[in-house]
Amino acid sequence: MTRTVRYAGAGWGAARVALGVVAIAAPPVASRPWVGRDVETPGGTVFAKALGVRDIALGGGTAVAALTGRGFAAWALASAAADVGDTLVTRQHWPDLPRTRVAIAALASVSAAAGVVLTAADAVVGRRTATADHH
Repeated sequence: MTRTVRYAGAGWGAARVALGVVAIAAPPVASRPWVGRDVETPGGTVFAKALGVRDIALGGGTAVAALTGRGFAAWALASAAADVGDTLVTRQHWPDLPRTRVAIAALASVSAAAGVVLTAADAVVGRRTATADHH
């Protein structure tokens, strides 16, 4: 794993942890752009906080895996899969969500793509390193 991929992966994971912390500490701040005023109901608050815990777990695992070089692909792809799921569910309920849904769907899509790109970059670097070691 190159230093660039390692730091990019750790930064991506840390950003997800930060989002999770905000979702737990201030659910309306993190979730109102996505679901609107529903976040202010008890159910909306529970949902926002639960997603915050998910993001802390995924982001923390991804960051640690990036920094240690162990298990990065699994963590990155799990994080990307969560983002794809968020994008698809948002799209499914598109008309009922606030206009800011566009930014949320774009952010989730870009994050999913980042996970795939970082995983691919790590795999390419790993193959190059393995090939160089055999010569």
